Amino acid sequence: MTANIGAETYRRWLEQNVVLTDLISPASLRELVLHLLLGRNYRVITEQNTKGRLLITYAWLIELYDRFRREYGRNWREGLLSRLVELDRPSSEEKNLMYWLVGLTKKTAQHLDIPLDELPDFLSETIRYCNELFTADDYAHSQEQAWLLLMAGAATLNIRGSQKSKVGKAIERVFLSAALSLLGLRSERDFWIGVPSDIEVARETDGEVETKRGRIRIDIGLIAQGNPEVITDKVNRVGRQGVVIFDKIGTCARVVYQSAEQTGVKLIQI
Repeated sequence: MTANIGAETYRRWLEQNVVLTDLISPASLRELVLHLLLGRNYRVITEQNTKGRLLITYAWLIELYDRFRREYGRNWREGLLSRLVELDRPSSEEKNLMYWLVGLTKKTAQHLDIPLDELPDFLSETIRYCNELFTADDYAHSQEQAWLLLMAGAATLNIRGSQKSKVGKAIERVFLSAALSLLGLRSERDFWIGVPSDIEVARETDGEVETKRGRIRIDIGLIAQGNPEVITDKVNRVGRQGVVIFDKIGTCARVVYQSAEQTGVKLIQI
């Protein structure tokens, strides 16, 4: 069964209106890596893309609210979810919408152990809680708008998390490949990108370089002043004599450098 949720239109909006539509296309990655090599912050570009995706997503949610509010009245949430549940093969956008409708992301639902087929019950429980919450509140007239913001908040977490993970991993490896190539090293002879775990290093790393003393592992951490534990994790990941390249650490730099010294890892700040 199909239902007109507008997911195809939403997808076309994203493809046609967002700056750098596909941030991991060759052209986009070239621009992002050039930004990095010139000492600039690549997030200035990716943030434009993320904000564009968010604004278009919010517009889609508002459109859905208006349409299903006219059709189902105060039961618009139940009506929208029932349409989504009826879909034979929901797209990724439609699956995300199911979670957003109840104020969750897929990851949060997994943490709460809520499968897709239990979302209708979870929606009913959340609506009851919301009704109780707003009964003795001065903002009862804003309940539906608050729910729409709840959906938008879930969508924001979903999109920002997805963009950060997908773009970050891709750009770090392309940046490493470009930097090593600029030093005169040749791919698949002097260095390798995306090296799987082995006996010496238990986790996959961004790259490996051949030296006279053997191969060394390299990992990239472009987190700005984010969680310094990310860099510490990379220090532990590359193994002894490995290299971690990063942009900024933040307030816990001393701890990170101490950890690197103890494990025999070289830190390089770009």
